[in-house]
Amino acid sequence: METEFKVLGPLEVWHGGRQVALPTGKARVLLASLLLRAGDVVPTDVLVDRLWDGRSANPGRARATLHMVVTRLRQSLGAANVVRTAVGGYAADVPRGALDLHRFRELVGRDRLAEALELWRGAPLSDVPSDVLHGEDVAPLLEERLDALERRLEADLAAGRAAQVVPELRSLTREHPLRERFWARLMEALAASDRQAEALAAYRSVSVLLAEQLGVDPGPQLQELHQRILTAAPDVGARPSGTPQPVSAPRQLPLHTRYFVGRERELAALSALLDPAAGAGAAVIGVISGAAGVGKTTLALHWASRNAHRFPDGQLYVNLRGFDPAGVPTSPDEVLRGFLGALGVPPERIPSGPDEQVGLYRSLLAARRVLVVLDNAADSEQVRPLLPGGPACLALVTSRNQLDGLVVREGARPLPLTVLSDGESTELLVRQLGARRVDAAPAAARDLIGHCGGLPLALSVVAARAAAHPDFTLGELAEELADERTRLEALDTGEAATSVKTVFSWSYARLSPAAARMFVLLGVHAGPEVSVPSAASLADVPPRAARQALAELSRLHLIAEPAPGRFTLHDLVHACARDLVAAQEDQAGVREALRRVLDHYLHTADTADRLLYSQREEVPLAEPAPGAVVTELTTRADALAWFHLEQASLFAAVGHAAAHGFDTHAWQLAWTTTAFARLRSYWHEQARCLEIALAAARRLGDRVALASTHRGLGRIFVVLRRFPESEAHLTAALDLARELGDRQSQAHIHRHLGGLYEAWDRLREALHHAEQALAVFERLGDRPGTARALNAVGWARAMLGEDLRRALADCGRALVLVREVNDVLAEAATWDSLGYVHHRLHELDEAVRCYREALPRYRESGDRYEEAATLQRLGDTHALAGDHAAAREVWQAALAILEELGHGNVAALRAKAAGLP
Repeated sequence: METEFKVLGPLEVWHGGRQVALPTGKARVLLASLLLRAGDVVPTDVLVDRLWDGRSANPGRARATLHMVVTRLRQSLGAANVVRTAVGGYAADVPRGALDLHRFRELVGRDRLAEALELWRGAPLSDVPSDVLHGEDVAPLLEERLDALERRLEADLAAGRAAQVVPELRSLTREHPLRERFWARLMEALAASDRQAEALAAYRSVSVLLAEQLGVDPGPQLQELHQRILTAAPDVGARPSGTPQPVSAPRQLPLHTRYFVGRERELAALSALLDPAAGAGAAVIGVISGAAGVGKTTLALHWASRNAHRFPDGQLYVNLRGFDPAGVPTSPDEVLRGFLGALGVPPERIPSGPDEQVGLYRSLLAARRVLVVLDNAADSEQVRPLLPGGPACLALVTSRNQLDGLVVREGARPLPLTVLSDGESTELLVRQLGARRVDAAPAAARDLIGHCGGLPLALSVVAARAAAHPDFTLGELAEELADERTRLEALDTGEAATSVKTVFSWSYARLSPAAARMFVLLGVHAGPEVSVPSAASLADVPPRAARQALAELSRLHLIAEPAPGRFTLHDLVHACARDLVAAQEDQAGVREALRRVLDHYLHTADTADRLLYSQREEVPLAEPAPGAVVTELTTRADALAWFHLEQASLFAAVGHAAAHGFDTHAWQLAWTTTAFARLRSYWHEQARCLEIALAAARRLGDRVALASTHRGLGRIFVVLRRFPESEAHLTAALDLARELGDRQSQAHIHRHLGGLYEAWDRLREALHHAEQALAVFERLGDRPGTARALNAVGWARAMLGEDLRRALADCGRALVLVREVNDVLAEAATWDSLGYVHHRLHELDEAVRCYREALPRYRESGDRYEEAATLQRLGDTHALAGDHAAAREVWQAALAILEELGHGNVAALRAKAAGLP
């Protein structure tokens, strides 16, 4: 006998032509839950949630009760029972066609919408008491009905039954006042019935309603329909989902350069925008952003010309002049009038109001495949009215601004553009000059590319200059660009649109006063990166204000933000900023800005250096200038992290300070970076800084500065194995310390001389100077110095191989002292010395233990070079003990560190490891 289950209204079960009496309460909720998922297993937890409305306090008891409810329901259904027990839950095995919900969905799928809607008998499951069921399961059913109803109404309108559906639509808009599609159908039906005034009144009604209830404007579909009614478009109501067909397909793409190279990744990203899934029912928007001269327009036009065939209904183009030297970007309404004319709208039919123009423009493009290229946009607001609304359209926007507003609100796809790679830059030169000329001077070509920094505009200017003067060699052109002070002049073509400096100046002209001032002051900064604290120091503003100014510069691509809070400038942009600095009337203010940023680096480096080396000698610093931001650092890890981020800027700041007459800053910066440079093996960089510092100290005639820089150079040259120079510097430092009566410095320099002579294989002299250092430190009562000197004496004795037990005692005393003064690096060195002494005594197990005590302390201190040295000695001990596997393992670890540091011992250690059995 036939059974029917009905959920599109009150819950009913019919069997053999008779309605089955269903129990009330939870059994009814259970049946409804199973029927809504007929054929699928509904988990027990879901059913418990429905039956108890999510309020069951005892899951175990609820499951037991559920079993009883199932039994009661089966008994009530009798012959109509379809409830089946399954693993993890229950299911309703409803025969095909027996459930009204299934029949409804089948009819909708076959576009038999009127029949499908007749199956609804009222609110679905209105007699089933479960808030969770109605909130999670019934609400989607109501949406299905409304979608089907909207489709049926659209079909009625398309069939010319507009007047007949107006009463139904008025009722639906009262019943569902916030559902914009019903209002759209009502407006279409009224307009198609020659009742345009009522249609416009309906639009005003829904506008007021949405503003009062939700605080929003009508959506794009309603707005476009409103515009079509206003302009009396001929097909309003006749084709509810369509738009008027314009009479022309514009082809506005301008000519573009034939010298296009590279950008394969970017071209692929633009093509991916045409994926049907990318639009999701709306026009697709791509935003190409980047610095002036980086090739944004070239990329956009190259891709557009290659893909024009994919937009058969036309290509629109406009230069929005967002960064024009005149300073007046093109207004959107001016562009709209031009676009509407290109789309075939007669001038007298173009609406006067901007909103009406936007509506007509989007109506014309709604069902067409059109490419809209909006070049050189100033900001999101200039672009927004010009965006098409049709899902088959693509808007391609270029701007020096990031246009984050379009990305956030309109879902635009950002495509930031950077400079060309060296390979792409070479290809660009070859394209313009020919392979023969470029291949004939590869070094000069590399120099040209380096001076241009991969900026396409600069490379094109150079190539054009070379092409215009075939008698000029590339070497001569490279030499012309070599001087940073005149590089921008060499890239001046005499035409505003193609001169690098002029193009950058247009971006500068668009800046707010705060950002413009920050950009100028960045010309004072020497390092490759600018942090927020260093920028705040430059501008004498709080860090928050500095961050805002830097963010504005970043949005306009005058600077880049490769890492949060870290900003970089292209070399040519930096040159432009330096030119602006030179043109400033307030040179005293510029000098104060330089003093502030140098104080930022100096005083923060001093804080970091103290954290790395708590036992260091004091260098008295002047108070930081007002406005200089000193970064707060509290731990050794903070200090290492800050030095790691700022090391390139610090090294650059030394030379910059000396070049601008800040000689005290120059030598003190070099001094405060010594510990970090040694820990991270920046020996060559530190040597250059100390040589600059030495020249600055000589200019100052400051004997303290001279002594410290001679001493620093002497220590660095030991590592670089420039032993005679090291000896000369350390001797000069010792003489100056004696003149100054600085006995503590004398003791330190004796210890450094001991290290020099040990590395130089002059071991007797090494022991002599270590003993000299020890004697002075002990007389001064300097416990940290005494500890380090004791270790140096023990190490020298061990190197000589004489009196090893005495060496062991010296290092043992040193270990007690370094622990008392909490000198982690000295403790690591002492454990290493003890390991070496035990190795020389053939006490190999104890040597291994000592080396393994040293290693974690070196890692804690951050001294990678000494960690590698200890690993090498540990490997020697394993090899002597015959444990070749262990030796090879630790030597490989040492090799990894030395390779990372770029140290010259790599080859020798690799050969030693390879020589193991």
